[in-house]
Amino acid sequence: MELLVSKDKASTLTQLQHSLNEKNMATVILFEGPGGMAMSHIINQIITVFEPRNISYNSICNYPGNYIKYCLTHIAPKGKIAVFDRGWYSGALCSSNKLMNTDTNFINEFERYLYNNGVFLVKIYLNIDEDMLKKHKKSYPIPLEGESEVFNDIGKMKDFSIEESSVATLIDHTNTKYAPWDIIEVGDYQETVSTIAEFLEMRLSNILRTPREPETFQILESYPNPRKNCDLTKKLDKETYLKKLDKLQKKLAELQIKLAKSDKALVLVFEGWDAAGKGGIIRRVTQSLNPRGYKTYPTPAPTAEEKAHTHLWRFCRSMPGPGEISIFDRSWYGRMMVEPIEGFCTEAEYSRAAGEINLCEAAMHYQNIIVLKFWIDIDKDEQLARFNDRANDPMKQWKLTDEDWRNREKWDIYEKYVDSMIMQTNTSFAPWIDVESDDKRYARIKVFETIVEKLKEELKD
Repeated sequence: MELLVSKDKASTLTQLQHSLNEKNMATVILFEGPGGMAMSHIINQIITVFEPRNISYNSICNYPGNYIKYCLTHIAPKGKIAVFDRGWYSGALCSSNKLMNTDTNFINEFERYLYNNGVFLVKIYLNIDEDMLKKHKKSYPIPLEGESEVFNDIGKMKDFSIEESSVATLIDHTNTKYAPWDIIEVGDYQETVSTIAEFLEMRLSNILRTPREPETFQILESYPNPRKNCDLTKKLDKETYLKKLDKLQKKLAELQIKLAKSDKALVLVFEGWDAAGKGGIIRRVTQSLNPRGYKTYPTPAPTAEEKAHTHLWRFCRSMPGPGEISIFDRSWYGRMMVEPIEGFCTEAEYSRAAGEINLCEAAMHYQNIIVLKFWIDIDKDEQLARFNDRANDPMKQWKLTDEDWRNREKWDIYEKYVDSMIMQTNTSFAPWIDVESDDKRYARIKVFETIVEKLKEELKD
């Protein structure tokens, strides 16, 4: 097919793309609007202008799962451009998605997250009426057999329809300084593509010449802190522990089957002091589960690829689909403890962390993901005893590192950040559960009981 963008314009856009790549800038070009095939053919004309190695195409039209997870994990890394043929707006407006029942604050905060994390967003709404859609269909290339069924106008969102008033309201409420809209009336095929190219030249040029200062947020410790009621003297005798553990493991296995048949998913987050017993708890939880239905994710230092994306990118990739369980042995909360203490993030990044995490966990909640966060608590003397036990046991020495001893010296600093973290993120949809773990048996049973009761409640068991 002949390229509909002039050679001069194509050359200009390609040069802008190279400049974005040289400056290590991540860019997202989002297209929204009705008329699936018409949009896709127009968008393809734009994509083919750019250098293919540094641009990606993404479409949620045939994606049946978590729209927010898909969109966030397909955001461009530094130096690249990601094109979205519909994105989080379509997901929000689709009748099967709970996000449609929330206001536009969610979308605005998501785009604000992208802005503050160095992702430049260009939003284009292609406004096409039914008569023009029919004209465009006549200009499509001759389709291969079956193409009209596979790439139909709405894909799996065939019943997706929006009243014009709803679109106008949505655009008006999401036309922000972080992510302004460009509305293009779709007319003649070539004219429309040329108009889009003009807007892209303007927006990409502005991105390159306009400095951007990420925001610094006010830190709000507004949620209750369950650690204030922590009683580390709680214990459980061995006989009672074994009886309860057997019963709870069987019940959890039963509930996993019910979860697998539902549209819900489960995320378990384990944070806590070094040597608090996170690994032992996770091991006993997973012993009762079918390995086909869960995955456990440790959280090492981020890789070079992960550093090229936004902070939450690597974690969103591991979010479970319907019926699945994701278990995190440490998590995105490193941004609120280790990173600010050790200087791995800026003060501004730390100040935004709670708001960004709460936003992400709210998205998980709206997408039917149950979130439980456990802080595994021990006192300083108990930690020292366990460190010494590990140091003196050849089978456990691998568990103890120089970093553990260094972190112990900063106990009081860490405790301050831990309490602040909990009070900033202990929401109703993603609560923190403080687990007294000086006695490991008591801690394991408390975690089991919490998970079982929550699943019974959510699955109406």
